[in-house]
Amino acid sequence: VEIHPYFRNEALVEWCVAEGIHVTAFSPLGSPDSATMLHRTAPVLMQDPAVQAIASRIGRDVGQVLLRWGLQKRPTSSILPKSVNPERLKGNLDLSTWELSEGDMHILNSLSGQQRMVDGSYFLNEEGPYRTLHDLWDDA
Repeated sequence: VEIHPYFRNEALVEWCVAEGIHVTAFSPLGSPDSATMLHRTAPVLMQDPAVQAIASRIGRDVGQVLLRWGLQKRPTSSILPKSVNPERLKGNLDLSTWELSEGDMHILNSLSGQQRMVDGSYFLNEEGPYRTLHDLWDDA
């Protein structure tokens, strides 16, 4: 399930929890590469001034802040970060020794712009089964 501060997907996650379904979040960094691939013009989560300010203030990188948010927001869920950079991989493993403050969590939980970064438009085809985004998603 796509989950990050720009698309918290709260209704679906709450339903999954109620039904005993484990949630795994993909694109926890807001899919920064997808803007180019999908010709998307939405804001870039990793460049959000609030996220950058938190990272700067606590001495962590933006990716670590977003991954920690995912773990802290939904402690029974898992997240799927993606990287081939050795330093980032190392930073991704250093998430259990610290937490975001309640205030920082509130800021990240309040970011506006709730929209998918990976909208599934690459699955659309005139011959179906997904001809429109509405065919693909319940909320489109």
